[in-house]
Amino acid sequence: MNEIKEYKEPTNKIEKGLMYLQHYGVRRTVTKTFLKAIGHDQEHYSYRKFLKAHPVTEEELDKQRHTVFTYNPVISIVIPLYNTPENFLVELIQSFTAQTYPNWQLCLGDGSPKEGLKDIILKATGGQWDDRIVYKKLEGNTGIAGNTNAALELATGSFIGFTDHDDLITPDAMFYIAKALNEDNTIEAIYSDEDKIDMEGKEYFLPHFKSDFNLDLLCSHNYITHLFVARADLVKASGGIKSEFDGAQDHDFDLRILEQCKNIYHIPRVLYHWRTHPLSTADHPEAKMYAYENGRRAVEEHYKRIGVPARVELDTHLGYYRTIYEWPDTPLLSIVIPNMNHCRDLQQCIDSITENTDYKNIQFVIVENNSDEAALFDYYKELEIRTDINAKVVDFTKAFPETKGQFNFSALVNFGVENADGEYILLLNNDTRMINKNAISEMMGFVRRNDVGAVGARLYYGNNTVQHAGLILGLGGVANSQFHGSGREQVGYFYRSTCVQDLSAVTGACLLTSKADYESVGGFDEKLAVAFNDVDYCLKLRAKDLLCVYTPFAEWYHLESLSRGLDNADPAKKARMDKETEYFMSKWKDVYEKGDPYYNPNLSLTKFDYSFE
Repeated sequence: MNEIKEYKEPTNKIEKGLMYLQHYGVRRTVTKTFLKAIGHDQEHYSYRKFLKAHPVTEEELDKQRHTVFTYNPVISIVIPLYNTPENFLVELIQSFTAQTYPNWQLCLGDGSPKEGLKDIILKATGGQWDDRIVYKKLEGNTGIAGNTNAALELATGSFIGFTDHDDLITPDAMFYIAKALNEDNTIEAIYSDEDKIDMEGKEYFLPHFKSDFNLDLLCSHNYITHLFVARADLVKASGGIKSEFDGAQDHDFDLRILEQCKNIYHIPRVLYHWRTHPLSTADHPEAKMYAYENGRRAVEEHYKRIGVPARVELDTHLGYYRTIYEWPDTPLLSIVIPNMNHCRDLQQCIDSITENTDYKNIQFVIVENNSDEAALFDYYKELEIRTDINAKVVDFTKAFPETKGQFNFSALVNFGVENADGEYILLLNNDTRMINKNAISEMMGFVRRNDVGAVGARLYYGNNTVQHAGLILGLGGVANSQFHGSGREQVGYFYRSTCVQDLSAVTGACLLTSKADYESVGGFDEKLAVAFNDVDYCLKLRAKDLLCVYTPFAEWYHLESLSRGLDNADPAKKARMDKETEYFMSKWKDVYEKGDPYYNPNLSLTKFDYSFE
């Protein structure tokens, strides 16, 4: 396998620097080192530029104040107070009184040992009490859960949400929630994007531009956090915040509420400013290990409630979790590999699996197409007589002699699946190599859920840069992989490269699905002979409300050439590509007009690293 460079996980800054140099070359390494040396933070700088390019004007806010909605729900925000610093509390209150939508209620449960916070609230409202603020001095401090639940009892709104006592909301936050509810009265829960604000309240940084509702990402970490509101009846019936999940109480609460919701709406705007301070888990994640353990338990309890056999482990990155499924059996998996010549590639692909995998109930289905290498046919015979593996070769050209000399990947895959005996199908290119022994078991864990239609893996080129980490619609054209070309050790924007998550599509080079789902959507579209057949398949599954899951814990090499060349270099190939592109885009026009739900519209579609738009 000399096409593959040996990979060693970097353990210190020197090794990381050398890895960066290997991946990106001298010029980018020198530039990055210089900018870091002079204290230039590219992310902060980019977000400053983004905010300047997307200002919220006073004219816009004034227009919101004069907007007349037909539905004017009261939105109750519940906040536990405990020795809240005066300046933080004043700024928090004033961020509510500045709202352009007036029908809000602020429910404050004060567990502080001393009096005085009520006077600060009065000061924040200019000396005259705002009746939308409901304040209760509690008999004692009952912790974040107890104080929050006491404040929750004060809420009378149609929707209820929570904020921290030292954070801020934008002046249009309540407006955008009301706007969403007026546009769709079936919405049960809403969340927004957020960013961080410094202690002085002057600089905004680290914006979290989020995915639309993403169950598997939520099980990987609490990406929803703030601002989150849900229908009041669901919140009241939930029993509120549970003290046994302190430090991760919002993660547990979100999971319990969202399990009951069918219509969850994401507002792709920053409506919440999360203030950072030395005691926050955001600044010093190692300071609150109990919070991460409670988060792990919260996700594990979620699986118990929905009846999925799984345990949850802490990931190597604090605050992130890994799900290990514990299904009681190992159904037959058919690995379908289309092949033409390339005997050595095929053999190494199969050997990488048979010599390493911990998933033992496997059948190989090799789809022969137009080969003429004698050595390859000898290898086919060897495969079929071996007793240590279950393999068969099906000859597409023989079955369809009229296709001789042609290449239709979709037709080859469909023929292979038709001849597969397994309950599950792993579509695999012959230039892939399995890396970790549990790669297949990892993927099988997800695909066996009733709500999952396809599972994809993390694929690397031979130089250990990312070839595939899940596909984003419209990225760099029709669809491309997020974090394409990044280093194997890089985690990406909010760890998205190394998080299990739901996406619109995954590559057909390594795609796991059930045979029943495959047949139910008609398999691969043979009008897409080469291009976008995998994306099309995934979108057909999504149309049936099935999820496409990307797991970075199944790692493979995909030795597709980095300099393979574009189809438009050959006139015939370009014509075919143009025809397939036109067909695909007309077929999924409505989907593309809405944009990829798993990719935030504030992010660039021309860069693969989640750069700001």
